[in-house]
Parts: sequence; C-alpha cells; structure tokens
Amino acid sequence: MMAFSENRPINDRARELLEEHRTAIYRRTDRMFAWLMLFQWIAGLAITLWISPHTWAGQQKFVHPHIWAALFLGGLICSFPVLLAWKLPGTTLTRHTIAVGQALASSLLIHLMGGRIESHFHIFGSLAFLAFYRDWTVLVTASLVVAADHFFRGLIWPESIYGISVFGWQRSFEHTAWVLFEDVFLIYTCLMSCREMTVIANRRAEMERMQIEVEREVTDRTREIELQRLVLEESHQRLQRQTNELRSAIEAAEGANRAKSAFLANMSHEIRTPLTAILGFADVLLESGDIGKAPTERVEAIDTIRRNGAHLVSLINDLLDLSKIEAGKFQTEHLPCSLHRLIADLQQLMQVRLDEKKLTFSTEYLGPLPEMIQTDPTRLRQILMNLLSNSIKFTPSGGIKIVINLIGRGNDRKVQLDISDTGIGISDAMREKLFQPFTQEDGSMSRRFGGTGLGLTISKQFAKLLGGDLVILDTSSQGTTFRLTIDPGPLQNATLQQPDKFVETPRQTPRKLAELKDILANVRVLLVEDGPDNQRLISFLLKKAGACVEIAENGQLGYQAATNASLRGEPFDVILMDMQMPIMDGYTAATKLRQDKYEGPIIALTAHAMAEDRNRCVEAGCTDYTTKPVDREKLIDLIRFHSHATSVT
Repeated sequence: MMAFSENRPINDRARELLEEHRTAIYRRTDRMFAWLMLFQWIAGLAITLWISPHTWAGQQKFVHPHIWAALFLGGLICSFPVLLAWKLPGTTLTRHTIAVGQALASSLLIHLMGGRIESHFHIFGSLAFLAFYRDWTVLVTASLVVAADHFFRGLIWPESIYGISVFGWQRSFEHTAWVLFEDVFLIYTCLMSCREMTVIANRRAEMERMQIEVEREVTDRTREIELQRLVLEESHQRLQRQTNELRSAIEAAEGANRAKSAFLANMSHEIRTPLTAILGFADVLLESGDIGKAPTERVEAIDTIRRNGAHLVSLINDLLDLSKIEAGKFQTEHLPCSLHRLIADLQQLMQVRLDEKKLTFSTEYLGPLPEMIQTDPTRLRQILMNLLSNSIKFTPSGGIKIVINLIGRGNDRKVQLDISDTGIGISDAMREKLFQPFTQEDGSMSRRFGGTGLGLTISKQFAKLLGGDLVILDTSSQGTTFRLTIDPGPLQNATLQQPDKFVETPRQTPRKLAELKDILANVRVLLVEDGPDNQRLISFLLKKAGACVEIAENGQLGYQAATNASLRGEPFDVILMDMQMPIMDGYTAATKLRQDKYEGPIIALTAHAMAEDRNRCVEAGCTDYTTKPVDREKLIDLIRFHSHATSVT
C-alpha cells in the first residue's frame, strides 16, 4: 500500500478521506449484496420449483425436499446478512457475515442443482462480487467457508456437491485450488485498488490543504485590503478636512491680505495727501522771499520738516513695495539703462550727505562693460540707494567704494557690483537675519541711525526679480561689503566699452521755483481737487510757472467746468484730476468726459501710489498719472508736455 504524506496534517486528513471512501464502498456493497441475496433466495426457490418440484414414492408424489431447503435454508442463510446490511451497514461484522452468507448461498445452490459442475461457477462469481468491497480479508473468509464446505460435504455427502457418491480428497483439493487461484488475482486487484484509493485520498487532502491555504491567503489579503481601504478612506477624509482647513486658511489669508492691501492703500492716501501740502509749502517757504535773511533756526526747522516728510514718504513707499512683493504682484520692467550714468546720478544725489560726514566716494570698473543693459532702472536705483544710504549711515569716517565688473560667459553673464564701506560692520548674529523685514541690530540702532529695517529686505527681493541676488560678501569692524548681481539682459549685440570711454554727463541741480517762472505761460489748467491746502499749494506752484488755474472742488463741478469750457470753445489745455473726492470721484468724472467725446489731456493726480492704481486711472480715461506728494518739476514738465502736445495737435 502506498505510504501517506510526511506532512502530518495532510497525512491525518488523507486517512480520514480514505476511511470515508472505504466506508462509502462498504455501505454501497452491503446494499448490493442484500438485494443480491434476496434475489438468490427467490431464484433458488424458483429453480427448485422448475427442476424438481415433486418427489415420488410409488404412485404418490410429495413436495421435493429441495423446495423446503430452498425456502427455509435459503431464507435462513440470507436473512441474517440482510438484517445486518440494513441495521449495521459498513461494519466489519456485516461485511464478513455477508461473505459467509454468500459462500453458503453458493453451497445451497450447488446442492439444489444436484452438484452439477456448472453450478460451481456461482462460487467464482460470488468471490468476484465480494471483491467489490476492496477488502481482501472478505475473500479469505468466503474462501475458507467454501473450502470447508467442499471437504465436509465431500466426505459425508459427496452427491450434494459433486453429483456422485464417491468421495475423493483429490477433487476437494482441486476445487479449493481453483478458488485460491482466483483469490490471488482478486486479492491483488483489491490491493491495487486500495493503493489507488490511498493516492486519491492523498491528492484530495493536498488539494484541500491548498484550498484552505488559498482561502486563508485570500481571507488575509481581503482583510489587508479592507484595512488599507479603511486607512485610505480615513486618510482621504483627513486630507479632505485638511484641504478644507487649508482652503479656509487661504481664503482667510487672502482676505487678510486684501484687507492689509486696502488698509495700506488707504493709509498711503491719507498720509500722502497732507504730506503734499507739508512738503510743498516747506519748499515754498525755502524758495520764497529772501530766505538768506531768515533766522538760522527757521531755515533748520523748514529743513527738518522736509527731511522728516521725505522719510515718511520713503517709509510708505517701502511698505507698499513689501506688500506687493509678499502678494506676488510686483512686476519689473526691462528698459535700456546706462549703468555708469545711473551710478553717477546716485553719487550726485548722495553728495550732500557724503559731504556732511566728510566721506569719500569712488567707483572702479574692472574691465569693459556694456554701454546699455536691459533691466528695471527704477528698482536698480532703489537697491543702490538703499545700500549707499546704509553705508553712509553706518560709516563714521573713511569712504565708500563701488567696484563694477561683468562676470560669467555666454548667456549666463551677470553685472556684479561690490559696495564697500569703512563702517562699523555687522555682527554675526545680525548677519543671519539681516534680510528679514523689520530687523535691526537692536533697538538702539533704530534710535541712533533711524530706519525701519525694510530697505535690505526689499533690496534683496528686487535683486532676485532682476535675475540676481544681494548678499553680504564680507563684514568686520573695519567695514562691510555687499555684493549685488543682476541680469544685464541679452548682450549678443551690445557694445562693450572701457570705463574711460564712458561720457560723463553734466550734473543737474534741482531747479528753483523762480527758474520755472512763465514756463507754463498761457496754459489754462483746470485743477479738480477737494483739499483746500492742496488747492492752494498746487495752484500757487502752477501760477508761479505762469499757468492760468481754475479750481473745482469735486468731480461733478470739474466735469461741468470742463464741459462748459468746451461748449464755449475755450477748452482747458490740461485737467489735473484728483481721483478720490466727495460727490463724484475722479474716475467717474474722467469716464463721463471721455463718454462725452472730450479729447483734452486729463492727468490723474492722486495719493494712491500702487501700480494697479495707475492702470485704473488709465482705464477710466486719464491720459497720464502722477502721485502725491507733488514733485514740482515733474508736475510742471508733465503739464507742459501734454499742453504742448495738445497745441501741436
């Protein structure tokens, strides 16, 4: 018999399956033999009734004894096996009882057939049927009964089994030998069948084991997938909550940013408006009358007003720039710019402060430079102004030097400017946070030197917007060097010149009010302004320049005045329009004038200094734009330009 698997669980299960299979075969074969034995009983009775129903004693006939033997003995032989097959199917007792009964049934049939040799074939058939049990021990039991029957009846009643009255041991041995011959094949067949049943049981056990493992694996994977799904669902919900919180935070931040921008814009307007009058009248005081005969204290007081007013304007501009940079709305221009001229202008602008502290200023060009570069000259000027102002502020003696050169190759060329001073230097702790907004060495620095700590922050951001950077190259108690790099734009067609080839432009000094006299002669200006102080200041400046000024207090009166003048055929040469006024603002007034086909120049004059304010003014119909506080020369030049353009047209 084939051995079971070495795997203990599979081995045990294979034994269970084999036992179940055998039990099923035993039960099925028990039922088959029960029906077979009943059939044999009836068939034996029928055969005896057909062959020898009667026996004769002279003229009298009697029921042949074979009929009674077939009826009673046959019933006795089959009744007990049939009863066991019904009550105890599949047991060893039933199986061997059936084997004994089937062997006795063969012996009875041989007797009823008169020992005919053909009836002995029933034995071989019975053994073959018993082989259906696939239990070789059943064959042994049946064969022993057959052999005992042949030897016993052959000795005491040979006619009932051999059909002759002569007994012979040789005949009994011969019949028994034929039975054993068949048993050899049947037992071998049973063993082979059991081997196949064992193989099948092993395979079924292995398949069940594999199925269990697969089901367990599937269950584990399903559980893992379910856990992962729950985790993903939880992560998705958490991410959704975070997204909602982030969206809310962004909306809140955008709202706060809009509120901050609106607040800065409004504060800028509210501060610039009075500063226009303060700075403007301070200039008038310094340039009106014989200022040389005024007491020194009065002149110093006026200078203090101008200086602090200018500082306040610078602070407002820095705050607006920082707000725009943080909002990501700051845009730079790319215009032709002469670098050496820009530096010369800055030197001229700073010369008064340099002279006050008796500091030297020098520039050094290392190698040739392009005569013109493409950059935003306003922002570059603002960066250099901040750096030079800081150097002057923190340098008690010595000087300031700017070294300019062109670095890099091909499309990666940069203009590099090293601004060095002999100042007090910067501490290591301060160096790390120098470019953070509102940062200074300590509180005493602000009190001693002034400033808000925004200049370097804005300058570094501007340098990045210009395609470069601003860093501290070196600092010590003997001085500090800042390195500024910017992108000069495409230089393929630029002409590189040696420093000595640069043409020095003559210095220009601010023109005094007296020098602007009659520059706007015969120019009619409509000033639409609601502030009385600014009305007086601007009208005073324009009248000093020779202009004829008419004032309107709001946009509604300005619109009517401009319309009436046009209807009379005497339109104003220029309209100066404040944009924020009561009753009707400048935007509405300008829009209505353009809708009425008014073609004269309208110059927006406003304290709103954001870039988007300029666009808003132009979209409303203004020709040009300038901000408060008023730059006297710029305003007069702007009016002269547009009035001249109108007259030419």
